[in-house]
Amino acid sequence: MKRLTAVLLAMLLALGLALPAQAKTAPAQGPLGAPWEVDDHPVIIVHGIGQSEVFLYDEVTGEKVLGADGKPVQGWPPKIDINGLIPKLIFPLLASLLLQHDIFLTSTLRSLAKEILSVFLMDETGRPAQNMQVERLHRYNGADKPPTSLADLNSTAKQMAYGHIPLQGMSDLVSESNVYYFAYDSFGNLGDIVDELYQLIQDILAKHSTDKVNVIPISLGGTIMNGLVEYYKDNNIASQLNNVVYVIAALDGSNLVGDLFTRQLATDNMSLYRTMLPGLVEGYLGFLLNIAIRLLPKRLVMKVLDAVIDGAVGDVVGYSTMIWALLPQKYYAQASAEWLSDPKMADVKAQVGKYHDAQVNARDNIVAMRSQGVNCYAIAEYNFPMYNFVASAKSVSSDGLLQLDSPSMGAASAGVNKPLPADYVPKTPGYMDEGRLVDASTGALPDHTWYFKDQDHERTGRCDVIMNLTLRLACGAADPTVHDMPEWPQFNHGREGRWLTSNVDRYKSFDTTKIADAADRAEFIAAYAEMKRQSELTVVVPGEREAIEARFTNIMVKIGEWAAPKQPTFWEKAGDKVAWFFSEALYFGYGPRGFIDPIWRIWCD
Repeated sequence: MKRLTAVLLAMLLALGLALPAQAKTAPAQGPLGAPWEVDDHPVIIVHGIGQSEVFLYDEVTGEKVLGADGKPVQGWPPKIDINGLIPKLIFPLLASLLLQHDIFLTSTLRSLAKEILSVFLMDETGRPAQNMQVERLHRYNGADKPPTSLADLNSTAKQMAYGHIPLQGMSDLVSESNVYYFAYDSFGNLGDIVDELYQLIQDILAKHSTDKVNVIPISLGGTIMNGLVEYYKDNNIASQLNNVVYVIAALDGSNLVGDLFTRQLATDNMSLYRTMLPGLVEGYLGFLLNIAIRLLPKRLVMKVLDAVIDGAVGDVVGYSTMIWALLPQKYYAQASAEWLSDPKMADVKAQVGKYHDAQVNARDNIVAMRSQGVNCYAIAEYNFPMYNFVASAKSVSSDGLLQLDSPSMGAASAGVNKPLPADYVPKTPGYMDEGRLVDASTGALPDHTWYFKDQDHERTGRCDVIMNLTLRLACGAADPTVHDMPEWPQFNHGREGRWLTSNVDRYKSFDTTKIADAADRAEFIAAYAEMKRQSELTVVVPGEREAIEARFTNIMVKIGEWAAPKQPTFWEKAGDKVAWFFSEALYFGYGPRGFIDPIWRIWCD
């Protein structure tokens, strides 16, 4: 169950991004920036996974169904009732531990996996089996009314949108009447969602009496955009698009889903007994899990993993066409052969196959849109380790969730901190980062793709530099390349910028006369000025933000405004070291196996 939960959390692409505005001249972006003209077309945000509110409704009463905690049952994240699961699991787990054999353990785990994911159950057409309804912020005033912009939302609904994307700080540029939040069920039916987005575009064009819209597909939203461009090619959808900014978009899915669907988990000896669990669970608990997993024989551990996959994929998410859209095309033949061969899967298989064609054509479609006058851009992240429970994590450069090839549309890389070979010849000179970690020239849009090193996908919404670049590209009336804006280099670094921007705003009017000591007052003024300057930069220097945070924190603690950051206790640090020591000692001294594996094998063989 821990592994299943980790897989689900790894699929959560929670992002918040800054967005476009009405036509006017925007302020300079960065120290080298010049004023730039802002485009005035309406903007549609196509969010990432789990960034909409989806609730279970009673078929009879039409009211939201309440869970055991008295709160409405939501589509994401799934709630795990530990108290309810333990009685179901305790007998098979204890019996299996005692006898070192599968005593109803795998069958119980499969049924529990299905139970935990019950809100994602689909029927044989790939649509929710239960009455799951999304809070459609883009149709909040009714399906028969004009589309609902952010300006049209009531305070509760607007806060719902702002809770998913940090737009508040962009009020000087973004007109809420010009921005639409396309809310969809991340586990719904892909074809239906694509159709709904197409109709939304038509209605927004009519409402604003305009000919084009700007679109920002974020993460999972990239799969919806793939479908839109392919399915509505004959409707000349490209003629209705102006700026399209693909933000860490899953244009060719995620290896996490591909490896999961093809059972290519990190089950080699080193991963299973040494590195995988500490990579998923921080601190001493990860190392303790390395020890605990040895309570079962290795062959039973492998059966447990298969049972969880069978319950999660075979019984639940294998029916979700949205999740199938996250399958990279190279996995399609193997995954479809295993999970879509049953005749009852015929409808889902047809829909998945249709999207697979769109995915195969995606890069060519995007290049074609550019040739037709659509300003397509991409933002990608690299050199951040992929979640290590899948086999391909050892061989790809990623942002934790997406391998670089997917959002960059084909950029070449060798892995995390692995330069391309010395004899590697780039397709076109001048598109490689200084560490030879990425060759952007092999991507579909080498002149219109920006890269951020060491940025975590799930924390992209906290990177102010990426958000501002998204704003710049989505809002711009011009069509810049990576060569046109020195303040926005093609290769940059990621960072945690929300701390900077929030504290710059929070303390901009701080009364320094409250600081009695003149030296402390001068230090606060200097630290604040440095923090403000850093928040305005568009080129990230690794380590600078951390140093500024430490400096500002120190003075705030000294003048009594902040409490000192809590440090790990001696016992917490000692616990990590002790757990690590025993985990390592077992791996190198006892080997990659369960505690009773030798005895168990003699008995069974």
